[in-house]
Amino acid sequence: MDNQMQLYSLVKKLYQAGFWEDYWDNDIIGIQLVGYKEPVFISVLGKAEQNFGFLIYRNLEELSYFFETRKRAEFREFSSVMEMLQTQKCISLHFEDRQKIPKEEYKKIKASGITFRGKKAWPVFTDYKPGYYPFTIEENDVPFLIAVFEKLMETARDFRASLQVYEKEQEIYEVLMRSYKTDGSYKDGFYVVPKAIVEGIVDNEINYATIKLTEFEMKRANTQKMEHTIWELDIDFVGVPVVPPSGGRPIFPCLLLVADSQKGELICSEFIKPQNIEKIQRIVLQLIVVQNGRPPKIVIDADRYVKIATYLERMLTTLDIELVPIQKLPLLSVVKEDMLEYFKE
Repeated sequence: MDNQMQLYSLVKKLYQAGFWEDYWDNDIIGIQLVGYKEPVFISVLGKAEQNFGFLIYRNLEELSYFFETRKRAEFREFSSVMEMLQTQKCISLHFEDRQKIPKEEYKKIKASGITFRGKKAWPVFTDYKPGYYPFTIEENDVPFLIAVFEKLMETARDFRASLQVYEKEQEIYEVLMRSYKTDGSYKDGFYVVPKAIVEGIVDNEINYATIKLTEFEMKRANTQKMEHTIWELDIDFVGVPVVPPSGGRPIFPCLLLVADSQKGELICSEFIKPQNIEKIQRIVLQLIVVQNGRPPKIVIDADRYVKIATYLERMLTTLDIELVPIQKLPLLSVVKEDMLEYFKE
């Protein structure tokens, strides 16, 4: 049996098992596979919203995105699909109607020789990664998924009798875990999820980046007078995917935007790489020089405070500029809506 046939055969068995009749999406199943450093974590979808499927988190770092999504959905709805995508990092298996299956997925299913029939019974695999367009899984993901699904079938079936543990209030977050050994035997128990993972992708501790610019650049910006204005600043992904020049998986471009509240206008819009801290700092510093003045305060979206503070906090503190999180940026929220319409055209 080739890999594709084996994969879709297991997928069909998972669908027929109907684990969503018993599991809620918060009832995480942990599986420690032989040869893997960290456990794999699976969330079963369908009992709450009839959106049947599974989310597969390949390690603890990916599991932190599960908790981040849950935390933010609990306190308020996501303001956009783009915002929600930045808290998704996993492989999903969803079951859809035949007419909603992408052509490439349909070809894979047909080539496997495994038949699927009925409403919301056709499998779709999607790989989610922040900054990237949701994409089909890679060929090298298939052996991993086969290994997970082989163990998930028996593990999820056996754990059905123990689901009451998730109904109890816990000071620590524990998940049911099955650890497999090389001889095929296993041990069941509880896995305590580290507190930092439960807190989500945003840590309480912020590792502020050092100032990447020269002393001369900083001195030049520091000599600029303090203006009576407030700047709005945002660093976010544009919700229109772009295929890189070299081809491959489409990305969401990242855009640095700055608006001056006193002038009521956009004063900077530049595409950046989020990891290029030096460029981000230099753009803001040069903007101060070009505008002939420093704002005493720069406001940013509260949801992106940690990320932006990581890049700019130390530099702005040196310039006596306060970085303040707020719930909504008045000017930039309108600018971003207009820009999105422009990109769509």
